[in-house]
This record gives sequence, C-alpha cells and structure tokens, in this order.
Amino acid sequence: MKFSKSELDIIYQYVAPTRAETLAGMKGIVPVIKDILTKAIVENAIRKLEKIPEPECSQMVL
Repeated sequence: MKFSKSELDIIYQYVAPTRAETLAGMKGIVPVIKDILTKAIVENAIRKLEKIPEPECSQMVL
C-alpha cells in the first residue's frame, strides 16, 4: 500500500499502540476538519490503513 507524504504525516501525528487506536484518533478529527483537501487526505489515509492487517500496520508506523 502506497501512502502519500501528506497521508504519512497525518498518520504519524495520530500514531498509537494499535491500528484500531490510530484509526480512532484519525476518525475523531474528520468531523471537525474544515479544509476540504485536508479532510480528503485524512479520509484516504483512514481507508488505506483499514486495509492493512495489524502486524503489517504496526511495522509500518514503527
């Protein structure tokens, strides 16, 4: 799975011990994001992370 630099920046801001916690943090900010581009980046990153199994996801963010 390829992530853009912007997507990785968002993921690293919300990285947590588990994929579920990382996703929860990212999903929590979506409703309050006013900038359309930023919202799209976060939503794309969420969709991509949801497709990655936990062990692979943990290795990616470490």
